[in-house]
Amino acid sequence: MTLSINTLLIIAIGLFYIAFFLTTRTTMNKFTSLDEIYSRNNRRLSFVLSLLDNKFEGSVESLRELKNIKQNLIIDDRKTLESTKPLKKVAKREIKKLRNASRIRRKEASILLGLIGTQTSRQALENALIQEKDYATKIYISNALTDIHDPASIPVMIKALMGTHKWYREKAISNILDFGYAFQTYFDSNSEVLDIELIELQIAYAGENFNQSTKAYLFDFVNHYEARYQLSYDYYLEKEKSAYKASYLKEDFKKLLSQTCRVLSNYYYMDFIDQKYYQSANPIIQTNAFWALSKHNATDNFKILLHYAGDQKNQKAITATLTKMIEANPLFLYLLEDTFEQTVDETAKHTLSQVLSNRIEYYILKLNTKNDSRAERIIARVIQSGRVNELIGFININSNEDIEHRLASLVSDYIAADSNVGIEIRTYSAKRFLSRCHMSFTPIEPPVQVKKGKREPKLILSVAIMTLLSLIIFPAIFIVMNRTAFGSVLNTRLLTAYVINFNYVLAYYSIAINLVYITLMLLSYSNVRRQARLWNLKNISMLFRNKMLPSISIIAPAYNEEKTIIDSTKSMLNLQYPDYELLIVNDGSQDLTLRKLIEAFKLVRVDYQYNESLKTAPIRGIYRNPSFPRLVVIDKSNGGKADALNAGINVANKTYFCGIDADSLLEPEALLRLASLTLDESIETPALGGNVLPINGCLVADGHIRQIRIPKNRLARFQTIEYIRAFMTGRMGWQRINSLLIISGAFGLFRKDRIINIGGYLTEKERFKKDTVGEDMELVVRISRLMHEIKHPHKILYAFNANCWTEVPEDVKSLKSQRYRWHRGLLDILFFHRKMLFNVKYGRIGLLVMPYFLVFEAIGPMIEFQGYIMVVLAFILGILDTRIALLLFASTILLGIIVSLTSLLIAERETHYFTFKDLMRLLSLAIIENFGPRQRFSFWRIEGQLRVIFGKSNWGKIKRRGMLNE
Repeated sequence: MTLSINTLLIIAIGLFYIAFFLTTRTTMNKFTSLDEIYSRNNRRLSFVLSLLDNKFEGSVESLRELKNIKQNLIIDDRKTLESTKPLKKVAKREIKKLRNASRIRRKEASILLGLIGTQTSRQALENALIQEKDYATKIYISNALTDIHDPASIPVMIKALMGTHKWYREKAISNILDFGYAFQTYFDSNSEVLDIELIELQIAYAGENFNQSTKAYLFDFVNHYEARYQLSYDYYLEKEKSAYKASYLKEDFKKLLSQTCRVLSNYYYMDFIDQKYYQSANPIIQTNAFWALSKHNATDNFKILLHYAGDQKNQKAITATLTKMIEANPLFLYLLEDTFEQTVDETAKHTLSQVLSNRIEYYILKLNTKNDSRAERIIARVIQSGRVNELIGFININSNEDIEHRLASLVSDYIAADSNVGIEIRTYSAKRFLSRCHMSFTPIEPPVQVKKGKREPKLILSVAIMTLLSLIIFPAIFIVMNRTAFGSVLNTRLLTAYVINFNYVLAYYSIAINLVYITLMLLSYSNVRRQARLWNLKNISMLFRNKMLPSISIIAPAYNEEKTIIDSTKSMLNLQYPDYELLIVNDGSQDLTLRKLIEAFKLVRVDYQYNESLKTAPIRGIYRNPSFPRLVVIDKSNGGKADALNAGINVANKTYFCGIDADSLLEPEALLRLASLTLDESIETPALGGNVLPINGCLVADGHIRQIRIPKNRLARFQTIEYIRAFMTGRMGWQRINSLLIISGAFGLFRKDRIINIGGYLTEKERFKKDTVGEDMELVVRISRLMHEIKHPHKILYAFNANCWTEVPEDVKSLKSQRYRWHRGLLDILFFHRKMLFNVKYGRIGLLVMPYFLVFEAIGPMIEFQGYIMVVLAFILGILDTRIALLLFASTILLGIIVSLTSLLIAERETHYFTFKDLMRLLSLAIIENFGPRQRFSFWRIEGQLRVIFGKSNWGKIKRRGMLNE
């Protein structure tokens, strides 16, 4: 149907009006202070507080202060409040809302009733806790009862545990334990329970409250573990409980045994070093007993551990415990040496050599003494065992020529130059040292892993076919539809008809893609409002309660980041989060990245035990400083960002890990806001993401952003608009319908166990034997694929208010390289996961999201490019009439402007990021970018696509300017 010029004019005017409205609304929103927004969001809270305390002033400052403490502390006399008519009226209204169909309303009601805290409110919450089916809402009610802190609620909270999901039980148990010693009576009366929920509660309480009763319970659980398990197993088989299957019991009991043994080995180790424990047939009990032995630095205990050095199944535990005891008492080293010399058992010799390798520098220095023969034998054995990372580290800083000659002789005698160990020494050792070794030890240049598009014939063929089809599909359709006209109509008329038709195709394509954006925009607006309400309900007492939020390992790969590494590390060490560690992974940097970290944080090399769950390039060393207990620096051979992340996952000790670029800064509450989303969902959340914004132009001091300013560089400014549009409209919108497939590599949160199960980030060293330049999106796609294939309910979430600030390219060459990589990564992911395309098995992901990326993100730039050529041709041929021009202007320009302006409005709705002056500039850029910059960025994606086909695999480097410090 062809629209008339008048209709098109009306549409254009309407779009102009919408753009004007959005501009005005965003500008007026700037005049609404953050205090007004905060007060509006907390209006109900302020009203309730004023009823509870006549002295309370509903100011922004008082509200913010109350968000940082347990909100019910201001109440002096609850009995008097019980009879207050206005308060009774409010409580009655909120009690009714506990039965509301909306989960958010039920959560809001529970928070306010927990604040009121009267007996009526408490009883209503207790009834709601038993009846509530949604676990996320249930945990809010449980938190409200914990805040009221009346011990009378304990029996109800225990009852509410029964038959619940593990996710809820862990948090609800933490709430019950918050009552402290008031739970002791219930603990003593439940010592013989068989329900897994109550056993978990008992063990958790005994692990935090130390008395004779709890100690006896823990030892009894270990001593009669098999009998207890069998009784519970029979109990569940007989009971045939639908909410909990007997088949789950074995794994849960193992976890409880590990938890119990850890408490015994840490706090009751003198009683746990009994022979029956370290000789136990149960590996969990035996391993923890070894750790108990290491806690008491007695010679007899050291000898017991030495006795088990030949036991292959305990090799890792024995290595770790012996190392720990030697650290505490270096005199044990001599006893270890004697045993090493005397033993003939190869397994024991290997285990002891692993322990001795941690003291390699000590033995190297002993080569200069008279009694050097033992040191030489130990070093030779360590070299033969393959533990040469420590040796290489010493070689590269050593300046003693005599020692260097001795080491060169040992390496030449005991290592073959073409062996794996020999190749590692030839690759990473100093050339001066290699020149002293046997002539076969010629230097090998260490590989520097720069992301390249590896030539994959099948991928290249697929991309070539896709590109060819996108070029010929429309001409082919035109030829078929006009086949009778060929030969009878002048070629110029056919060309004119084709150009006009393609202009309409471009217009309709633009309408289609912008309608998708507008739909996502509406979903995003709804999602932001929902998330803002939920974040507003969470106070600090809730978020910082033990195990309420998951523990997190922040992993920051760093390659040649000397300009920004200290600022970003300081920033990440000052995050507001209850339980996290920071792992900086120096990925073979060739600049001063590692040295700057060592000097700034006074780091020393340490012996650090970890599991090599994922295969990575060798780890050279791990550095720590007790003054910064959260910080762990990993130095490894270069392997690329994905390989560095995998190495960090191996070393990480927390439940989730957060992948972040080392040149980025997190806002202090960013991690808290992101992880708090896990409290709002009753199903697994294997991945979460946050916003990424350009830090270019911002003032940074001591790892903190002191002033947010838009970049001075024009390219970086356009990227600011682009980032806001992508995150605020795109990703928030997809998340609203549980179809999110992209989490930025600069700021993502993932469940560690799930990532290990799927093989970590794609690298040549891992199971898929493949690298990818789009590791962030690919990882999310692989998680979604796995969860759909095992039919496990899940949600991938995105936080609108969790912000990460990162440096963006400021020169054309760097920006083009980045876009080439992004598009290559998209094409690679679509090809690698092509099975998901249009596959009903993968739900909305397979039927909607993957096809969207194929049609609009992969093929789309080719369609746009052809369309722009046809517009130019139409202008040259003089056939670009008013109707086509209006249609193209409305569909490609005006709709694009509306999407960008709406994104800015959503971004500034709850938080004012930019000054008024900067906001005006961004509003102007949101309009200007549609007249050239967006088309230019799109063209670069086509170049990236052609590079895939024609084998130009070097994607270049991004120049780093560094953060602007005060």
